[in-house]
Amino acid sequence: MISRLVAVGTQAFVTALAGAGAEPVRCDVQGEFGEKLRKLALEREVRIVFAPESYVMAAPDAVQAFRRRSKAALLGLPLRPNDAHPSLAEMRHLVEQATGASLI
Repeated sequence: MISRLVAVGTQAFVTALAGAGAEPVRCDVQGEFGEKLRKLALEREVRIVFAPESYVMAAPDAVQAFRRRSKAALLGLPLRPNDAHPSLAEMRHLVEQATGASLI
């Protein structure tokens, strides 16, 4: 069984993480996030799921259900910079530097 790394979110979010090897799962409407998580929870080879922090915070019941059904780690990543978190643009820059690739 091959482990999978998945990114769920907007086009910009999944594209940035695809550069780090994440499989993109588009979810442009925050309200669809719970359904995407439900489907991913059924896939045993999924080991890590990245999602925008705002999606995770807006769907606590879906997140709790995902964590009950799946052994995968669900990581909410912040999209806006603040004192404690880097922005998506900063993370994208770090991935570009590490991989030597330019992410669109």
